[in-house]
Amino acid sequence: MRKPLVSCVLIAAVVVLVDTSCGTPAPTPPPSPEVDLHPGMVLIPAGEFTMGRDRGNSDEAPVHEVYLDACYIDVHEVANGQYEECVEAGVCDRPQETSWDTRDSYYGNSRYDDYPVIYVDWDDAKTYCEWLGKRLPTEAEWEKAARGTDGRVYPWGDEFDGERLNYCDANCPFDSKDMDFDDGYEDTAPVGLYSPEGDSPYGVSDMAGNVWEWVADWYDEDYYGRGVNNNPRGPSSGKGRVLRGGSWNDTTGAVRCAGRGWADPDVRYNSVGFRCARSSR
Repeated sequence: MRKPLVSCVLIAAVVVLVDTSCGTPAPTPPPSPEVDLHPGMVLIPAGEFTMGRDRGNSDEAPVHEVYLDACYIDVHEVANGQYEECVEAGVCDRPQETSWDTRDSYYGNSRYDDYPVIYVDWDDAKTYCEWLGKRLPTEAEWEKAARGTDGRVYPWGDEFDGERLNYCDANCPFDSKDMDFDDGYEDTAPVGLYSPEGDSPYGVSDMAGNVWEWVADWYDEDYYGRGVNNNPRGPSSGKGRVLRGGSWNDTTGAVRCAGRGWADPDVRYNSVGFRCARSSR
């Protein structure tokens, strides 16, 4: 007679356990705070944009539609203080020069930590970006980040405004300077100083002026005519590496979104810096 009683007790116990499990669900943990996986960067969405300019220099033609996958790009040019962290980590080389005619000290001087790093060559820029798990932007990515999808001439629109960028204004030490504007800077200025008025449609700063920026591509003046319109990466070789954006020592023609420059990848100038990008995948 005991065997059935034991079975009933076991069944009852199971029923209690099942009822307890179903009737009292485990509490849901609070949601984790949103993490910024791309600090200091902004998303450039996938899609087409107008690249080049028929009324610019010959190497900016022909105007063509380019499709790009989404990517992220640094909001600001890489600053001295940021680059110094890579040097201290033993990964990056120090800039070739730490001072010049107008600056007794520049790199390594905390006063200029938020000014763009200069006197770095293409390999220096590439090394820094890769150290952070990033890369140099392609020429097409850079131009889309600068002008958006409406084909504008400057990051802020079609009309030049000398108060929205650091270029060769009245303080510039060259005869070509524009005496109509004076921002108080003889050469480089702090990154982001002209934000948001001088920003691109995506909120990227200093895409016109301050320092030229290394990008990933080799330069070829006729590359646009080859019809590479889907995620172009530039030619396999060229005269040098492409520079974009113009600098503190340039006039209005060089600081247009479509303007192209180039230099040997191993040169280091006081008007050349860079920013990084990252694929969205």
